[in-house]
Amino acid sequence: MTNIAIRQATFTPLGAMLVPIAIGLFVPGYSVLSQQMSELEMYATLPNVATRVAAIVSGLSIALFGMGLLLRYPRESRFTMLAAVIFGVSMIGNGVFTMGSPWHGLYGIGLFDMLVPAFFAAEIAAPRGLKSLTTASMAVSVVCLVYNWSMIVHLDPPGLQGLTQRIFSVIAFGWYSLASLAISQVDDRVVMRH
Repeated sequence: MTNIAIRQATFTPLGAMLVPIAIGLFVPGYSVLSQQMSELEMYATLPNVATRVAAIVSGLSIALFGMGLLLRYPRESRFTMLAAVIFGVSMIGNGVFTMGSPWHGLYGIGLFDMLVPAFFAAEIAAPRGLKSLTTASMAVSVVCLVYNWSMIVHLDPPGLQGLTQRIFSVIAFGWYSLASLAISQVDDRVVMRH
């Protein structure tokens, strides 16, 4: 069960977020350049439902990934698990509540997105000597911080908020694919040695 909880993150968080990225290309009157993905929740049935379900699936997957890490590394992954579960819950909130409600993102706890890769680097990747994974995780954490900060202080380029969100989403949710795949390969090598 632990392996499944970790390995499912190789595809699920990013795969789920690619759904609203792709759907936005086909919705009349919607701009993938200027409108954020959550704005698809305001459109007709298919874009609305697909976007909401994608956020919920992604959130559940991220929380499951965090819990899988805790089961696999109980002494080493407490902060990673906590941040992943909190961020996962915020993504579920994005799917349950529509944009404009303070419950969409659960009052900003989505900011925990930047902590997951940083905690993962400190607790899991670095102690195992995974330098490239540690560096990539820290870089993604910085990207998350800069993106979130740019939105808070309104430096996200006007008219390009949709594009910047999509680029950020591929990086941030793609990190789960990288982390899951890399840590699964490390664990597979350890098992094969024994």
